[in-house]
Order: sequence, then structure tokens, then C-alpha cells
Amino acid sequence: MLGRNSRIGFRFCGAIALLIASAANGAIQATISPPVIDEMDTAQLVLRVEGSGNAEELDVGPLQGAFEVVDSSTASQINIINGQMRSWVEYRLQLRPKRTGALEVPALTIDGQSSPTLRLQVNPLGADVRDAIDRMIFFAVEVAPNPVHVQGQALLTRRLFYASGVQVYNDLPATPSVANALVVPLDDNNIGNVVRDGATYGVLEQRYALFPEQSGVLRIPEVSVTSAVRLPGGGGRRSGIRASAEAVEVQVLPIPAEYPADQPWLPAAAVAINEAWAPADPAFKVGEPLLRTITLTAVGNVAASIPPLNLDLPRAFFKQYPEPERLEDSQGTGGVQGVRQEAHSIIPVKPGEALLPGLSLTWWDAVNGRVREAALPERRVRILGEVLAPEPPPAAANEAPPDANPDQGAGAPPNAKQPLPRWLLALAAMGFVGWATTWLVLRRRTAGPRQRPADATEQAKIRQARRTLAKACQGQDCEAMRNAWLTYLGAVWRTSPPDTLVRIKGAPEAKELLDRLNATLYADVSTSAIDGQTLLRLTRTLIEENAEEGSAILPELHEFPPSASAKAS
Repeated sequence: MLGRNSRIGFRFCGAIALLIASAANGAIQATISPPVIDEMDTAQLVLRVEGSGNAEELDVGPLQGAFEVVDSSTASQINIINGQMRSWVEYRLQLRPKRTGALEVPALTIDGQSSPTLRLQVNPLGADVRDAIDRMIFFAVEVAPNPVHVQGQALLTRRLFYASGVQVYNDLPATPSVANALVVPLDDNNIGNVVRDGATYGVLEQRYALFPEQSGVLRIPEVSVTSAVRLPGGGGRRSGIRASAEAVEVQVLPIPAEYPADQPWLPAAAVAINEAWAPADPAFKVGEPLLRTITLTAVGNVAASIPPLNLDLPRAFFKQYPEPERLEDSQGTGGVQGVRQEAHSIIPVKPGEALLPGLSLTWWDAVNGRVREAALPERRVRILGEVLAPEPPPAAANEAPPDANPDQGAGAPPNAKQPLPRWLLALAAMGFVGWATTWLVLRRRTAGPRQRPADATEQAKIRQARRTLAKACQGQDCEAMRNAWLTYLGAVWRTSPPDTLVRIKGAPEAKELLDRLNATLYADVSTSAIDGQTLLRLTRTLIEENAEEGSAILPELHEFPPSASAKAS
């Protein structure tokens, strides 16, 4: 038994050695059939590698110049007969010629070996047959405008017309890859019917917006689809054809000499600047925050091409804090429309008459070929209220007993109680009047719709905002505390910045906290800052008291541990 196994093992090892030797001495055999075809037909190229049992990756790149590889497959086989092993791998390629005449099938390389070069004769169709096929399926390509200025929009439209009975094998070409240009698909493929030269065609349409990035010649490469048509006079025989759209060249012009050299270049069909406030009809009052949003719209260009504006307001009257900018692109019949939004939280800090400067943006009118300017006029506003003053210092430990006379004059002892300052009384009066007049209107809005449970993304956003607020409170940075506090409330309530401010104004507890932060941050002289621990504690109470049914389960808003300096004090 052992001897028989040994003989089998020797035979197997011998077979492996023979296979290795055959692979080393293998060669590539190549055939193409039929050797003569019409231009509408295909031919099969077969490559056989003797002495090999494993298929290698085949590079068909050398074929691309003269042929289209319609299909490919691989087969392998190993035979052992009377101890003799024979193996081979076959590569089968279905080729469609791209032109007529005597075509060379170039050598292909497999595992370091090259196939022999072959010849294929491709005979052209008759002129009448060729014309009939060209009327069955064809491309039409348009680019407008041409020429176009650099970074301006040119619309590329490709339409494939096909007659009744034509079968399109593959999908329409993908979005073109154009060197030195941004290509934006405008819509899905449009399908319809049209009558052309008295015949009815199905139409497949593709539209793209092109934005050249440098002047010169922009080349849009050719595209093609394969289809089957019934050949005229062919006895009903169908044949595959390749319909092609030729390459198109676009002339790209540089920036015009008359365009101001100190202005950012912006070509478009139309540009507009709009302004919005939250609340919609703002009342400018000292200490009450507003949200100003500037929207810039460019028809015929992307949002990234719209330059930012200088939105600085007079610092003597306003404090302002930028919100994250928003860039959005949309597609329509006229191409791309870019929208840039810049928003600022604004707080008046001084009463009086203030000027909101006008805004302007220079752009190139690509339709009429001239320099134009989009503008937002300046605006004068009246700010009501009183100058923010410092809060009174905290009462001393030895202050007068509760029954002390509150009306003592200037000669009263230092620890005597003083009447509330006028600014605080005025601020409280304005807050009460504003709340009383707007509460009924805003009550339904501030309550908001019944909220759904927060998902994982919203919970993560709340946790991040909570960590940022706790860090700001621990650092006793009043400005950071205010910004983080507004962000945290917006995350918890799931409201936008304008709606967050509206909701704060409608909630007495939240408005009181905002007034205290504003009084600390925007007074002309130093005040006693609101304590971070106090802000965290009051915020927690505020959220718990105003929690809505079905709202998010909030992460714990823990008070931060006292710092080393606080412990020492």
C-alpha cells in the first residue's frame, strides 16, 4: 500500500514538473475570424496561451486605436492523459472596427509574452446603405455660448436621435471628463419624441454646464453608443453599429480689459443682493439681538465663485458675530444658479441714529458683454434704549438690616441699600413691554411643533454643544459663554439661529439670561460678569422647565469642577 502511494506521489510531482516546463516554453497563438468583414460587423480575436493553467489580466489598450472591444471572455483547460499533461488558457475578444480598410490587430502581451500581429480587412458599406443608417441613429451636439469667457458658463447639450426599430445597447455616455473645466450635470436624461425632416425620432437628451478654468481652446472629447439596426436590403438582418458624437472645441476668452482690476472676477447672466432680518421687521433696541442675513445670487455661475462682502457695521453702535456661511448650487433650464448666504448676529449697544452702510458687488454681464454692479442701498436706523451701564457691585457682608430706611440720601452710610439704577429699570420695562406685546403672537410659534425623538446625529450635536458651553463657562469667557449658550439651546430645541433668538425672547427665563449676558458683555465699562456655574445651573433649569413631550433625552449638563484658583480663593 505504501509503495502504491509512493508511485502516485512520483507521478503527481512529475506532472507538476511537466506543467512548469510547459509554461516556461509556452507560446501565444492568435487567430481572428472572419478575416474579412463589413464595417457594421464584428470579428472575434482568440488568443491561446499553451502550457498555462491560470488566466492573467489582459491589457487591451493597444486595440483601442482601431477597435472597440464589444465583449470578452476567458476559458482554461488542463488535461492529463497517460501521465502527459496539457494545459492552455484562451482569451476571446469581440472586436468592432472603428474605420474601414486593412486594419492591423496589434500584438498583446500576456505574462511577458507577445501575440503575433494579425490583419483584418474591413470593407465599407455602399453609400446608399451608409446614408440610410446615418438617418436611423445619430448625435447632435450644441455648445452655447461659444466663445465663452474664462470661468463663465457654457451649456453643452447632447441629443441622440434614433428611428423606430433601432435598439440602443448601452446607456448614454457618462458625464464628460474635460481637462481644465468644471462640468456640472444639469438634470437627468430627458426622453421624448420629435419630428425631423418628416420622420419621427425618439430623442435622448443630456445637458451640462461647463466652467472653463483657463483661457484658450477647450476640447470636449467624442462619445459613442452602440446599437442594432436593420440593414436596408439585408433580408431583415440586424447589424450592430456605433453612433458617435465628434469632439467639440470651445474658444475660451480671457478676462476683458475693461473689467476693474481691483475687483474679483465674476461672470454671470444675472446677480442680485438681498437682505433679510430676524425678526422680519426689526426694532433696533439696545441689548436686543437681531440676525441679519445677506443673500447673493448669481445666475449662470456656481456659489464658490461669488466673493464675500464687507459686512462690517459701525462699531460704536453695534456688536456683530458671524454665523457659518452657506454655499448652495441649484440647476434649472438656464444652467447653474449659485447662492451665497452670509449671516451675522447683531446687538445694538448704544442708542441714537446709526448708518448701515450700502453693499455692492461688481460682476460681468455675460449676456450683454459689459461691467455691471449689484447694490444694496445704505440704511439709517434709530436705536432705542439707554447706554448699557455696569451692574451694581454685590452687597457687602455688613449691609444694613432689612428694616433700614431705603430712602436715605447722599449722606447715608456706605452699606445702606441704594435704589435700582435707571438702566436696569429701563431694561426691565422694555423687556416686560416687549414680552407682553409679543407673547400671545409668539406663543404658538415658540412652543413649536411636537418634536420627534432625536436621532444619533442630533444627540452627538447636543453633546458637542454641551461640552463647548461647559468649557466656555469654566474659562469665564463671557463672549464665548454667550455664543456657546445660543448654540447649545439651538441644538436642544432643534431650531435655526433666527428661531432660537425668537424663542429666547418668548421665554422669560431665557430672555433674562440673555439680558444678563448682554449687559455684562456690551456695557461701555466693566461689570461684574455672570458666573459660569450659575449659567450652567440656570440653563439646566430652563431646559427642564421648558421640555416638550417627545423631545430629545438630553445629555447631562454637569457643572464643571472648580478650578485650582477657585479652590484657593
